[in-house]
Amino acid sequence: MKLKSCSIMILILIVFSSGYSYADYFIKHPKMKPEKIDVPLTPNPPEQRRPTNIEYIKQNVKLTFGASGIVLRKEVGDFVNIAWRNLILWSGMLWDPKRFPTIMYDWIKFQYNVRNYDIDILSFLPWQKRLVFKYFMPKSFSKVKDMKSILKRFLKNAESIFKIGKAKYLESISSTDEHYYRIYENYECWGFENVGVPLALVRPAMNAVSLNAVEREEKDWNVVETKCIGLGHPYCEHKLVPGEIADLKVSLEKDSSVIENMNDRLMNYILGFLLHGRPLMERPTLGGLIHIHELQRVTRAPLAREDLKLIFRMGGAKSGKMLGERLMGSGLKELEAINDMIRLIDHCKAGKIMLDDSVRMLENCERFGFKTGEPSCHFTTGFLNGFFYAVKNQHVRETKCIAVGDPFCEWEFS
Repeated sequence: MKLKSCSIMILILIVFSSGYSYADYFIKHPKMKPEKIDVPLTPNPPEQRRPTNIEYIKQNVKLTFGASGIVLRKEVGDFVNIAWRNLILWSGMLWDPKRFPTIMYDWIKFQYNVRNYDIDILSFLPWQKRLVFKYFMPKSFSKVKDMKSILKRFLKNAESIFKIGKAKYLESISSTDEHYYRIYENYECWGFENVGVPLALVRPAMNAVSLNAVEREEKDWNVVETKCIGLGHPYCEHKLVPGEIADLKVSLEKDSSVIENMNDRLMNYILGFLLHGRPLMERPTLGGLIHIHELQRVTRAPLAREDLKLIFRMGGAKSGKMLGERLMGSGLKELEAINDMIRLIDHCKAGKIMLDDSVRMLENCERFGFKTGEPSCHFTTGFLNGFFYAVKNQHVRETKCIAVGDPFCEWEFS
């Protein structure tokens, strides 16, 4: 029997308000397959939470402007595999491929714009760089020579520090208030060749907000992807202009069949690695790792928007359940499947897992560096729930979290 949309929404509200996620309910009732889960996402919420962790903002600003020697995770290191980041983003996108990408783009532009919080980013930088920005930075980045100068800094650090891709400004085809740059080995699109849509979302928003944060004329810069690995091109190319871009929203929206295809392809990469020893989304020169801050551009979103908590938990539950089912379907025994899941998380450097009567994770990349006041590893909780349901018919509940000051994140079985 199919549930109507209103019944589904009532069910979501009851389960979510009772302390369980809808993902918990969904995996307990695997035969329940509603046509659509209408989570109430709104493109422009009336307000979004201001960041409470100023130290995190400082780290991000320093890294963006080329600071070196910053070490965040002492046990696991500061880099995470592309596959784990993609699992978080694209699993969540399954639930609302039309609105979710636009919401993420707009949220990043708002949340990372330090002008919204009366923060002087120059105070976070060494005095030499403060002088450069204060006295030698142009008021406007409209002209080619000025945009080339500022993008040279951003794109160089994007490659050397965050491992985003190998980028360059395209001076020959750029003009006043219309600028282009190209990215080779773009981590957002790598491994998803010819899926039929442009895929870059986070980095375009970050480049736009970085310009908005430092330009003294305060234009509203936006970035749209004009060429993409996902469209069959050998590289990605982005257009950067002030003001609205007519085709930006259409570019961001995705069809559900495309997202399902991408999740299947991503799962094939993971199973190829676990079962056959194949490389896991490795780029030719930059490899498979990106900086943890680049992953956290995604995982910060549920901390600022209540509606996204549910989305990330459901996405995690779906991907975890899918992985557990496919590992068991390949002929592995229960313990072998669990060991493969642990091996995947270790290889991806998502955190360091210890399993006995509970699941513990040191330096979980989802919440490392944040203070939230409550357990808030939404994707990881969903993922573990989905996986252990498929493998052991068990569920987990997060009882400890590094985001509330605990030394590790911990999930108890139920």
